[in-house]
Amino acid sequence: MKRLLSVIVLIVVVIFAVGFFLPREKTFSQTINSPIPFDGISRVIVNKGEWKNWWPGKIINDSTVRFNDQTITIHTIFLNGFKASITEGNRKTYLDLQSITTYNAETAITLNTTVHLSSNPFIKVFQYLSASSVETTASQLIDQLKNTLSDVKKVYGFDIKMGKVPNSSYVSVKQDFDHYPDHTELYKMIDEVKAFILSENSKVMNDPILNIVKENDRLYTAMVAVASDKDIPTKGKFMLKQMMLGNIVVAQVTGGPAAIEKCRQAVQFYVNDFRKTSPAIAFERMISHRLTTDSTQWVTTINYPVFQ
Repeated sequence: MKRLLSVIVLIVVVIFAVGFFLPREKTFSQTINSPIPFDGISRVIVNKGEWKNWWPGKIINDSTVRFNDQTITIHTIFLNGFKASITEGNRKTYLDLQSITTYNAETAITLNTTVHLSSNPFIKVFQYLSASSVETTASQLIDQLKNTLSDVKKVYGFDIKMGKVPNSSYVSVKQDFDHYPDHTELYKMIDEVKAFILSENSKVMNDPILNIVKENDRLYTAMVAVASDKDIPTKGKFMLKQMMLGNIVVAQVTGGPAAIEKCRQAVQFYVNDFRKTSPAIAFERMISHRLTTDSTQWVTTINYPVFQ
């Protein structure tokens, strides 16, 4: 009995000694690289409305999220990350996410995790040993963030891709309006261009493209163009437009004017973030016939020619 008591006392003393000299914090750090430029990452972190697209868990409210059954409180959001905490009983864990630009337009994302331990030596020992579960959760979180913050669709909201310009020969028509042109007026222009292409013994090669510029409060300029199988010389209002068969940024969107504008803005962000230069203005390709299709079902692509 005395031996057992001695062993117990020795164990208590050892635990106390170990706990006394253990640090009050246990810190670990993990870093991943995302191919998305810093500006794109920063934009979705700062905008709480975008968190639902990339956060690898559940959004509770503006300051609370969930991951792996852990409730995480977001305290401060910065341009390059955020600070948050997890409270479990008498143990508190602090998360510090930071992102910086690296070479080749990539972003390094670092998650620093700090577990605050009790001042009680006995409790501190057990908290220190159980902190490995926190490290596992942090590792899983940063791995999931690598997936979501490397996904163009989750960061920009649309599946933006690099492609090649499919047609080089176009016939275009421009027309000024004292109002934003409706689709009846636009399709009248498109039908005229298609009829002109056929009259020149050529073939229509693709869906029509459109660009509308607001010159001022009283003037809109609409340009429509249709691809043909060969160059057709300019004749009257029908103008030959030649497009370089180079690179183009393309994103598809389904929906009406608001959805199309949102996609256009996302493509512009993508082009700016990746520091791409363009030989021409962006345009939309009208995949669906908008006079015979409900606007919620319009299929459109936003196209932005770029040099690389």
